[in-house]
Amino acid sequence: MKKMAFSLLLLSFSLSIFANSPNSTIQICTTRLEEIVDDVSLLTLGSMGNLSLATDLGKYVGSLLKSEGYDYYVLGPLDTLSIDDDDYFYRVNKSPFITADLYDKFATGLTAAGIIPIFDGRGKMDTYLISSLVTRKLTYPVIVEDEGKANLLRNLKYKATFIVEGEDGYVFLSGGPVSLYWTIDVHSGEDTRKQILLNSILYISDGEVQVKKPFSKGGVVVYSDDAFVIEEAKSILKKHAGPGRIPW
Repeated sequence: MKKMAFSLLLLSFSLSIFANSPNSTIQICTTRLEEIVDDVSLLTLGSMGNLSLATDLGKYVGSLLKSEGYDYYVLGPLDTLSIDDDDYFYRVNKSPFITADLYDKFATGLTAAGIIPIFDGRGKMDTYLISSLVTRKLTYPVIVEDEGKANLLRNLKYKATFIVEGEDGYVFLSGGPVSLYWTIDVHSGEDTRKQILLNSILYISDGEVQVKKPFSKGGVVVYSDDAFVIEEAKSILKKHAGPGRIPW
């Protein structure tokens, strides 16, 4: 069984965020989800049949990050999955509504653990996703390239704190950093990891087990080669039905 991937190496991914005073610093973690919880990427979450598992995952990830001194976590991009993406695993689902729902549930877990989610607004964006987030009042801070991107989001009625990268780190365009004072103690996320990996198994058609192959057109797609996942995938091939929801 693979060990939950989380170590002090996360510190190398941290960014110092400055408000108006250089003495006011706060830490944001930009580490990819699959580097924190082995094999569990945004795409894995977007393939689950039961999205509520994301809340438990958020609590676990949040508790780890809080214990390492972080206050913010980059949850994911303001974009949806498409076949022309450079990185399929940094997207949730082709549906903006499912993506927003997943973000909502994952963010609920993070905030319960004292971590503030941040969206990645750099690069392309899906306006339908933004509209869905606004409808849900899920307007967390956003990292953007410049004031122009921030104004574009404001014009889309996304009113939040915007952050840009400066020479000395990340700078708040408006307002300043905040920190949630509470913490929770989640000792292990292995059970949640197993549930997510099993719940995200996708039955497409008869064929072979495909490991981490987005946009596969046949067989069963899984996001881990752990023995318990492969065994369940073979069982699903025989049953012709799986728990996951095809995200592409």
